[in-house]
Amino acid sequence: MKSGLHKRKGWRKKGLPSLASLKKKVWKILSRHIRQHAADEDGIGECYTCGVTDDWKYLQAGHAIPGRHGAVLFDTDIIRTQCYRCNVAMRGQHHIFAARLIKEHGLEWWEQKERDSHKIVKWSRPDLEAMIAKYS
Repeated sequence: MKSGLHKRKGWRKKGLPSLASLKKKVWKILSRHIRQHAADEDGIGECYTCGVTDDWKYLQAGHAIPGRHGAVLFDTDIIRTQCYRCNVAMRGQHHIFAARLIKEHGLEWWEQKERDSHKIVKWSRPDLEAMIAKYS
């Protein structure tokens, strides 16, 4: 064992996944959960922004507010199914996404979500593990 190994940045006890790997796992499970629950009994889901339908496996989970940082990443209130075209090629179609959410929840709700999106959220290991359990 090298001297000072315990002082290196990023060191953790062997066997514990990093917070970054836990976040990736949560996102994978949450995305699947959202896409499956938005699909009908035949497994067909609809893009929230353009209405195209496809098997839930080929749809994506898109965010109404851009950015994959702490406050936005796991906020299920602003995540919906989207086709690849809307989510990636059209960069989320945020103007359509926001308009639909405002129609559903109201402008005051949307403005609060936008304010909340600027908050810094540091996800702890227990938080991430709880989300994995919840959405698995």
